[in-house]
Amino acid sequence: MMKPLVAVTRNGYIESLHWGLVCAADADGKVVFAIGDSETKMFFRSSAKPIQAIPMIQAGAASAYGFTAEEIALACASHTGTPSHQKVTASMLAKIGLVEENLHCGIMRPYDEEEDRRLLTERLEPSLLHCSCSGKHAAMLALAKYRGHSVDNYHQSEHPVQQEIIQMVARFANEDQANITVATDGCGAPIYLLPARKIAMSYARLVQWAQNEHHQLHEACRTVVQSMTAHPEMVSGEKEFCAALMRNTGGRIVAKVGAEAVYCLGIRDRHIGICVKIGDGNERAVYPAVLQVLRELGGLKDDEFSRLEEWYHIPVLNNLGQRVGEIRPALGAVRLGLSVS
Repeated sequence: MMKPLVAVTRNGYIESLHWGLVCAADADGKVVFAIGDSETKMFFRSSAKPIQAIPMIQAGAASAYGFTAEEIALACASHTGTPSHQKVTASMLAKIGLVEENLHCGIMRPYDEEEDRRLLTERLEPSLLHCSCSGKHAAMLALAKYRGHSVDNYHQSEHPVQQEIIQMVARFANEDQANITVATDGCGAPIYLLPARKIAMSYARLVQWAQNEHHQLHEACRTVVQSMTAHPEMVSGEKEFCAALMRNTGGRIVAKVGAEAVYCLGIRDRHIGICVKIGDGNERAVYPAVLQVLRELGGLKDDEFSRLEEWYHIPVLNNLGQRVGEIRPALGAVRLGLSVS
């Protein structure tokens, strides 16, 4: 069951509503905040990437190949395909003795408008390095190479690398691996169907284990969290919400978007994980919802919120560039009626 989370307004009236759900849980899976049914299953999508990167680090591949914090962050990324992102992916491949053609992530146009415009102007085709998932795939190749496995089919669910990854996902979600439905993500790699509560718990465990020096996965979790928060521009792009949220909260929050309007966060000083899902898959609704949830949970300081407010009330512009409405959190408006201030 989902609830209205975000409204699209026009001249002070609600024109459209995005329904969705929110679950915040601790590392034991106890729900501390919820809107909608926390047992609703959804695909983890690219929000799973920080967890998917853990086996590569835990195995020792990242250390053996000398991966930097920037490269670890890119392994967790849905990047925008800027020249910087391409350079870091190429560096990862060079360190493991492979080349761009070894990537099985597919080719896509870069999200970064400037880079896309450059390609069009110069009449160039995008490459595998432009793919937003190229860093994740480079990390999977690193684990395959380090383990001595074939690199030809590393992205297929039966490959030993993907078996290691799903075992780790099951551990973070405290779920029997046999109960996890596996599908194919947009980049060709496996992705997992899990309840919102289990996804939120996974992020709670990520940030808790990163701080628990006695936990077996401490170093791997700490490496992921520190890399993502130190280099948020690698996780998304300079102008993207993930980068803005992590940068403006001083590393207290680790955050990752996923396709079809999934968003996951871990609050480091609270050991809480949050999962947000917009039912219709429209990403425009995710960011106001995430910020509203953080406000409800006391997860944002006033000055932090003020720096992020452009993502809280997103302008709706007409063809003349006039502001005629906004995309904003809907819960209060829905309770009060159709008109919003």
